[in-house]
Amino acid sequence: MKLLIYCLAFLTPAIGFAQKNSNNPTKHKKSAFNNAQIDSFENDIKKDIANKLISGGSYLLYEKGKIIASNAIGVSDISTKAPLKRTDIFRMASMTKPLTSLALLLLQEDGLINMNDRLDKYLPAFSQPVVLDQIDTLKGMIVLRTHAAKNAILLRNLLTHTSGFASAFYPKQQALYMAALGDQDKYNLEHFANELAKLPLDFEPGENWQYGPSINIAARVIEVVSGMSFNDFLNKRIIVPMELKDTKFYLDSVDAPRLTTLYTLNSTGALTVKDSGNVSSKLISGPKLFYSGSGGINSTIDDYLKFCVMILNNGVHENKIIAKPETIALMKMDQVALNINAGFQMPSGKPYSGFTFGYQVVREEDTSWPLTKKTISWAGAYGTVFFIDPTREAIGIYLTQNDAYIQVPSWMNFYSYMTKALKK
Repeated sequence: MKLLIYCLAFLTPAIGFAQKNSNNPTKHKKSAFNNAQIDSFENDIKKDIANKLISGGSYLLYEKGKIIASNAIGVSDISTKAPLKRTDIFRMASMTKPLTSLALLLLQEDGLINMNDRLDKYLPAFSQPVVLDQIDTLKGMIVLRTHAAKNAILLRNLLTHTSGFASAFYPKQQALYMAALGDQDKYNLEHFANELAKLPLDFEPGENWQYGPSINIAARVIEVVSGMSFNDFLNKRIIVPMELKDTKFYLDSVDAPRLTTLYTLNSTGALTVKDSGNVSSKLISGPKLFYSGSGGINSTIDDYLKFCVMILNNGVHENKIIAKPETIALMKMDQVALNINAGFQMPSGKPYSGFTFGYQVVREEDTSWPLTKKTISWAGAYGTVFFIDPTREAIGIYLTQNDAYIQVPSWMNFYSYMTKALKK
């Protein structure tokens, strides 16, 4: 995703072997439909490892009720050389967003909210939004020129990234955003919402699209309406009923052996650990206060597959109804005005990409973009990516753990390889 251009390019030491996962029930068994594409993708992963771009990668391809290809290649930690396993835990980052989106929609299913409700009905701090016109300086002081927003922020704007909220990913208000919200781990969602409400919007709600912190605000709405923490609500309505035993915001020391190490580059361009895959990880030893609906979930490839299959199956998980079909339909249906291009990866300047309540969706196919019409997808800032193709009844997931994956060929070409593999 182009949103992730802001990430640093990274390098990771070479690991010269591929670990076949003995816990994989398919034992790397590949369908005869297009072995060449799967083999080429795996070769790309191995090249990325050899070229010191990633430490390892885990992927799977699911079609019509079964996993047709999967593997875990490389290591989860370079220093220990622990082989990467299918049961390893990854920081899913923005792949948290679909879970949060469904959680908010479940409150609508319960009759407690409506996606067309004004946000300030639940969070009064957003009752008088203003839109930024210009940032000036006066004797070294920042002066913001704004005007009152003509549109109210609606709940639907949160799930579609059309709220206009300031973001750390765009230059217009980047410095302001970071000053107000930079150290999020020390605070909770209530604090986050109150601080964000003090910043001007980048545009009129509903009139443009910009990736940003909207889903964290959705998580705060869930807390206010449900009367419980976002973590507790997510566990009660989604994680526990679906038996997603390895899906959680924070980890215990017992989880440390399966936690992958997160890598980045330091100021000299040398590879360094951004967050360890052991008990010293901030996920285990940190404050555990900020339950980020935008990007805080940690999970395994099989847990995330369960969630994707439930979405593909219109809310049903192993004969258990997690959400009504009409609720899931909102997560597959474009919710953004057709003149707005709501995506990072689609061809620039063309509104080929829409956004559902939770996912980027392909409106029209294009020769420069591999995913087919109606396919929903998203990715995470630490090298995680997935798609759900309702037409082919297919799901693809690829997990790495590096915060500059935009330069990793296997990550960049994942959609292409998997889509071609599915073509008969």
